[in-house]
Amino acid sequence: MNNLRRFKKARDLGASYILTQINADGSFGNVDLGLAEYYKVPAALHCSGYDRAASLLCDWIRKKGIQQNGDFGPRPTNLPDLWDYGYLYYNIWVVLGAQKLGYYDLSERGMNFLSTFWDSISGGFYCHPNIHNEKTKQDLWVVAGCGIAALATSRMKESIGVAKWMDNLMELQPDYPDYLYSTYSRAEGLIINPNIRYRMYRGANEDQFFFHPGIAGGFLASIYMATNDRKWLDLSIKYMDFVDNASDFLFDLPRSGKVGWAASLLYTITGDNKYKKIALRVGDILIGLQSDLGYWTDMNSSDPNNDVTAELTYWLNEIHKSVGEE
Repeated sequence: MNNLRRFKKARDLGASYILTQINADGSFGNVDLGLAEYYKVPAALHCSGYDRAASLLCDWIRKKGIQQNGDFGPRPTNLPDLWDYGYLYYNIWVVLGAQKLGYYDLSERGMNFLSTFWDSISGGFYCHPNIHNEKTKQDLWVVAGCGIAALATSRMKESIGVAKWMDNLMELQPDYPDYLYSTYSRAEGLIINPNIRYRMYRGANEDQFFFHPGIAGGFLASIYMATNDRKWLDLSIKYMDFVDNASDFLFDLPRSGKVGWAASLLYTITGDNKYKKIALRVGDILIGLQSDLGYWTDMNSSDPNNDVTAELTYWLNEIHKSVGEE
């Protein structure tokens, strides 16, 4: 397909569906899901040009979502095990969206809360909501996300700390780039475990956390742009080396969205057509997964999924910014 406006068109279709999920009081979707339902929506609406709708949701977050300590909620009581190691990931998106909208009352308070999880020794962020010590695990996708939020809010100490943490994680890899191990603690170092949480195999024909090289590469490309330190660009490229020769199965999953974002940034920075091809490939895969009504589903259901729809709308905009046309 030669029409490079297709990514913008798909983004707008996704945003149009998101608009149908906004409730009269400014809340979003199924309010019983709370934070897990709305967290990506301000960023997705803003990048699609729907700032008024995003503003209404942020006003609801001020009234019902942000807590006194800067955490966001409400969090549903029937939470999956993910909350034990992905707790902060939800907060990251609210901080990012609010910062882009200029709602610094939300983004600064939210980032102040995130900063209480920062491990100044390793440079990473603790992933458990309550336990913060040398045994607490630090997962690449959460640490990178916290780095993105820190960079967006100009917390350079934490941002550089995250980049250094990623450098250390890469140095510890035993079988890279065929395998990427993604979890670390100060007590154990790199955690070698075949479980999906801890390890990815790029030749896999079963689900892997394929977003890891994308969120790492995207953050590192971003901090290179902020600092002009070539070390971070080289490290971004190294994380994205995992994508080379990755299986078609992994590319065809919605999890590839973050890989498309990182490739878009690397193409913008380097002009290397290798990254343009990856961005185009991921963008077209995401379009192929989108329903005619604009929503996406998750990998385990045919029902509309607001979480996935908001995220892929956002990544399509990032791809459009780099390789699309107006």
